[in-house]
Amino acid sequence: MGDKKKIKQKSVRQVLLMGVFWRILFIEAVLLVYSLGYRWLTQDATSLELFWYSIRITMLVIIIIAFMMVTLKKFLAKKIIAPLEAIASANKKMQEDVSIAGHIELEEDPPYEIETILSSRLKMLKTIFDISEERLKYSRALDDELEKGKKIQKDFLPRYLPEIKNCNISSYFCSALQLSGDFYDMFELPGNLAGFVIGDVSGKGVGSALFMALVRSLLRIFSGAFSTEHCPGSSADVKEDVIPEHALKAVSLTNEYIAREHCEEGMFVTLFFGVIDTLTGRVFYINGGHEPVMVIGKNGIKDTLKTGGPALGPIQGAAYKIGTTRLETGDILFGYTDGVTEARSETKDFYTRARLENLINKGFDGPVDLFIEMIKKDLFAFTANAPQSDDITMLALMWHP
Repeated sequence: MGDKKKIKQKSVRQVLLMGVFWRILFIEAVLLVYSLGYRWLTQDATSLELFWYSIRITMLVIIIIAFMMVTLKKFLAKKIIAPLEAIASANKKMQEDVSIAGHIELEEDPPYEIETILSSRLKMLKTIFDISEERLKYSRALDDELEKGKKIQKDFLPRYLPEIKNCNISSYFCSALQLSGDFYDMFELPGNLAGFVIGDVSGKGVGSALFMALVRSLLRIFSGAFSTEHCPGSSADVKEDVIPEHALKAVSLTNEYIAREHCEEGMFVTLFFGVIDTLTGRVFYINGGHEPVMVIGKNGIKDTLKTGGPALGPIQGAAYKIGTTRLETGDILFGYTDGVTEARSETKDFYTRARLENLINKGFDGPVDLFIEMIKKDLFAFTANAPQSDDITMLALMWHP
């Protein structure tokens, strides 16, 4: 659209003076035409006489216009134009620095209408500043509350992962907002068993954080999680054919509770809850609509654990199946939330599960901490400076008897 004419902005001074000028000129032109026509019709004047008569009338018109323009300019400049320009200048400065907005001092008393504008401006600015100050106080108070909530939520997550016999554990957690819906947990169960869970609540923010705390607490309560040192006879080995249904039943009980008590919120949670026999490497699990947990050997992915049922919350009475697998020495169980696979680059491309699997299938032979670091390095190299769009959580467990 380069051929469009640029619109030249005009000041109040130009608009008023030019408006007066053209209107006076139009009136005087009408009077001149009328005078010449009348003289020509009523008198026997020659063309030369009419010419000199028009010159005299024109000069008189110019003198009248000049006198009126000077007079009007002097009046308008002091009484109307100067106050309006002062208001415009103050508003322009206020755009650059709102702190300098305030009362405008004028050299002369302006007309009533200008006084009304100035008075209304001051009242409007006072109202805006009062509202802004209240919002700022509310925002600071809200930030303080969110920081407290963030600290409380961190306390819900394991501050230190427990030392589990024959297991090395590593985790990573990073929320997209101050509060997150992702969670993970690891705890001991009676009989050389250990429970581990990774989950993702729908949505983000305060609601998801509260829902996360509820689900995590319910899983611990329903699974009967407590330290083995307080459980008599807990050192007994679990037989090969015994499935720890008492612990895994926690998934069904949790689903029933939130589906019954919190269905109106419309929230749900995907999770993977597993129980590992730390002596044999046998793993029992339920995948409730979550990303498949991977069983990883030195040469890459050996299995993906999908058995289970739907996400927890939407369906009351949902059935969940227990899956099982066995780890070999050095195998890693790796769980993650969709914040990993759905992380976006600066070009809005997704990280994808395929990229994650290709990275893992290149092989890995090292401690579990370095495994998590390998995933993080590749993930953050991909996202670079792009803003984090979702919570990122990873949990890895290596079994080595």
